Amino acid sequence: MTPTKGRRARLGMTWFALALGALALLAMPSLAAAKDRNHDHIPDRWEVKHHLSLKVNQARKDQDHDGLDNRAEFLAGDNPRNADSNGDGVMDGEENAGTIASFDAETGKLTINLFGNESISGFVTEGTEIKCEGNGGASSSSDGMSGDEQSNDGEGEPGDDNGGEEQAGDDNGGEAQEEQGDDNGQEEGSGDDNQGQGNGNCTTADLTPGAVVQEAELNLENGKAVFEKVELSGKEVD
Repeated sequence: MTPTKGRRARLGMTWFALALGALALLAMPSLAAAKDRNHDHIPDRWEVKHHLSLKVNQARKDQDHDGLDNRAEFLAGDNPRNADSNGDGVMDGEENAGTIASFDAETGKLTINLFGNESISGFVTEGTEIKCEGNGGASSSSDGMSGDEQSNDGEGEPGDDNGGEEQAGDDNGGEAQEEQGDDNGQEEGSGDDNQGQGNGNCTTADLTPGAVVQEAELNLENGKAVFEKVELSGKEVD
């Protein structure tokens, strides 16, 4: 091979490598989009785990009839197939799940926008228990799931709503449910905001606007609304 032909061969290989790199970059958005094929802002892997359709928008559906739609169940870390995810005798829709609207560190006043367009306000005191669940700081667009729970791209996904044979507990009224409390921080990854320890106590510094509240207990003390407990799911919304 002559020197000229050798240089041309090397240039050809270089351009080929650059072209492959460009194609990989172009493919990345489509791969990311595949994680939410029905565009309901709920990760496919979470929907597959709970036998929800990947072909029909699930955001506003409420299969367990607990007052929380599936988008809210995902953000709160609850089970969309179990009306009482943590098994405490209170339905998920009555646990005051929502997002923090504001917190005044000086006065201790906390306002939570509940899932369902209502809001509650009260005061956080030294006696308020503040807990963190899951992987702190995960954004609402993150699926928060481990890699071994990835869904496949084949036909007949659980609850696919498209005429195929569906599994028990799908969107057509199946009765199967998962164990109570199985979504309380378990699939969100290990650790929380406190040095990686699960279910650990947080501080008032974690009561930031947009943080998702999984559960909040509000009581009257001497005519004053006081939060007994505020439990954060580890997710945030903008």
